[in-house]
Amino acid sequence: MEFRIPVSPRRWQILSAIEHALDAIDLQDVGGTAAAARAALTGVLAAPAHASAHRISAVGHAHIDTAWLWPLRETVRKVARTVSNVTQLMDEHPEFQFVMSQAQQLAWLKEHRPEVYARAQEKAKTGQFLPTGSLWVEPDTNITGGESLARQFVHGKRFYLEEFGVETEEMWLPDTFGYNAALPQLMKLAGVKWFLTQKMSWNTTNKFPHHTFWWEGIDGTRIFSHFPPVDTYNSDMSGADVARSVRNFQDKAAANRSLIPFGYGDGGGGPTREMIARAARLADLEGSAKVVVEPPAAFFEQARSEYADAPVWVGELYLEFHRGTLTSQLATKQGNRRSEHLLREAELWAATAAVRHGAPYPYEELDRLWKTVLLHQFHDILPGSSIGWVHREAEETYAEVARELNGLVGTALTALAGPASGSTVVFNAAPHARDGVPAFGAAPARETPAPAGAVVAGDSFVLDNGLLRVTVDARGLITSAYDLSAGREALAPGSTANLLQLHQDFPNEWDAWDIEAFYRNTVRDLTEPDEVALAEGGVRVVRTFGASRIEQLLTLPAGVARIDIDTKVDWHEREKLLKAAFPLDVRAEYTSAEVPYGHVNRPTHTNTSWDAAKFEVCAHRFLHIGERGWGAALVNDSTYGHDVTRDVREDGGTTTTVRLSLLRAPRFPDPEADQGSHRLRYSLVVGADIADAVREGYRLNLPERSVAGSAEVAPLVTADHPAVVIEAVKLADDRSGDVVVRLYESHGGRAEAVLTAGFPLAAVEETDLLERRLPEAGEHVVADDGVRLTLRPFQILTLRLSR
Repeated sequence: MEFRIPVSPRRWQILSAIEHALDAIDLQDVGGTAAAARAALTGVLAAPAHASAHRISAVGHAHIDTAWLWPLRETVRKVARTVSNVTQLMDEHPEFQFVMSQAQQLAWLKEHRPEVYARAQEKAKTGQFLPTGSLWVEPDTNITGGESLARQFVHGKRFYLEEFGVETEEMWLPDTFGYNAALPQLMKLAGVKWFLTQKMSWNTTNKFPHHTFWWEGIDGTRIFSHFPPVDTYNSDMSGADVARSVRNFQDKAAANRSLIPFGYGDGGGGPTREMIARAARLADLEGSAKVVVEPPAAFFEQARSEYADAPVWVGELYLEFHRGTLTSQLATKQGNRRSEHLLREAELWAATAAVRHGAPYPYEELDRLWKTVLLHQFHDILPGSSIGWVHREAEETYAEVARELNGLVGTALTALAGPASGSTVVFNAAPHARDGVPAFGAAPARETPAPAGAVVAGDSFVLDNGLLRVTVDARGLITSAYDLSAGREALAPGSTANLLQLHQDFPNEWDAWDIEAFYRNTVRDLTEPDEVALAEGGVRVVRTFGASRIEQLLTLPAGVARIDIDTKVDWHEREKLLKAAFPLDVRAEYTSAEVPYGHVNRPTHTNTSWDAAKFEVCAHRFLHIGERGWGAALVNDSTYGHDVTRDVREDGGTTTTVRLSLLRAPRFPDPEADQGSHRLRYSLVVGADIADAVREGYRLNLPERSVAGSAEVAPLVTADHPAVVIEAVKLADDRSGDVVVRLYESHGGRAEAVLTAGFPLAAVEETDLLERRLPEAGEHVVADDGVRLTLRPFQILTLRLSR
């Protein structure tokens, strides 16, 4: 039997018209006979689209990576070329509209090419040039910290408001490598209504089931979202792209609209005359979707009106691709992590010094430093997927940022510490009290208990602080981590922890971007030490392998069931992946990984292809794993990539192995990626619940500071509920002197707390991220310089405290 693919009669009509048009052309007089050829096509090209035809909103766009295979400075030229091109097209085509989605790029244009910038502002007034996206750059949203994401909105939206008078309402992130589950709430708090990305079409295992949907975050906030079914953010508006959009659109049973971003990206200049002409030709043509050039907001308004009951996707948008970006270029990731925490400290202590002593608040310096850090969170810088030039410059920039921020912190602490008189004051910037020092305050230095130290026991070393007993064998591996309070062993029987494992790392295509599941097929356990000895209150372990060397110091601090592992690596491997394994004797169905302003639960099993695809996942300061009544946490100061596997043993128990991804060595686009010296810290916290994981994660990343002085410093603000974490304390950006506090519920439950100010409090106002009063917010009654708060799970709250 012969099968034939049905061909639409419309195709035959068009082919026949084209044949007649070609017959009408005299190739020796094309100009003179073109009119006759066009006449032969008039009939078929005049036939209107069907009433039920799919609607496509075509949005002029140029996706310009702020850095990638070129340095930052080249992007300035790419932006100038692109904006020059599109504003010229706007003169010729008044119907043409173009979106630009990174405020940083426009700020560069204003600084370096003011005449081109003036053209953009001129065309913004006519409604043709459309600032969009609401962010300073298009950042990575896996690795970027919560407060940094808030500031991406603050600086992006504020630039558009001040320079263009535009209140942007969309988040435009076509090319970022996955999206954390806190983003819906952050978007809403920034006044953003819509979300667009294309990247989820790059999934390599599971096809995302929707193109238009509601995205629900960890706190329950929902944002109307769209993935363009054209599967590109660089469309040329060809018939093939339009047809692909219609064919691929997965919500066609209930909805009939999609969006196409069109234009050459990365310095290619954006849309062309040909693209604009194609969009015009396809405006109302039989056999095609109806195409209209219009702003994203117009599309989203119509799409939501048409499909208000769109399906809901709950939780993170995990990209099943580019998992290696959680680990590549460790120095860049460390620079970002440390800059984020230094910015927190600088704002906190500068605000405290301003309120307590009238010290000047460094508005300009903090604004500039924030923008520098936000710039380097771009989705090819922070993920480690740019050329070596970009990352060398990033390291130099982070060093300068650290120098300046430590200077600001030092100035504020000196003002707060008071006269030295031979004494020392200890400052604690972490959101939880520790060792007699209040959160966000300072106390005179006290006698600090020394680490537990280690004793030799046969051919092993034992560290014991009364809460945790750790045994390290002659190979330098942890063979026991015994929880003395609970009376149970943390490690699986017969296993060893802090086992460094070396894998071959040959992704199929994108070196710096990808880790493939088959990397697990080959592994070398680093079990042969060069040295294992008592040292510095703990155990020192040295290993060499290949051309590399690792030195670790294992210590057990007093008063906490936590083993600290300070690691120095001189790394000279190529196309290798280094992991640190902790096999735990715990039966857990899910892990809890810190994300911005909360944590997400991910299954430890691989029941479905969606579960199996998450073989490398992101966690910020902690990853917690537990069963009812007992758990453990791995906390870190600069690691993001993790993997979790589970096995049922012959004794019926379950071994759940958690591993940190420490280093990679890809060759493209930087042949020298990660080569050289690194220092990083991580810890195993035994008997830990979520509260312990949150607290220890902050403590590791915000060490105490000792300053010569004698004054006790009361906190500027305090919250009396352990789940309520104060994430930022600063003075208001409008220079009113008001204190702005951003806090969130961190445990995933309801919390009632009293926020108390360490100064006379006149009023409390709930605001959006831009420190503007939220019209729907209720009144907060001030009593005894405090205010009672009720927070839902993972709720973020920004409060403006008037003195």
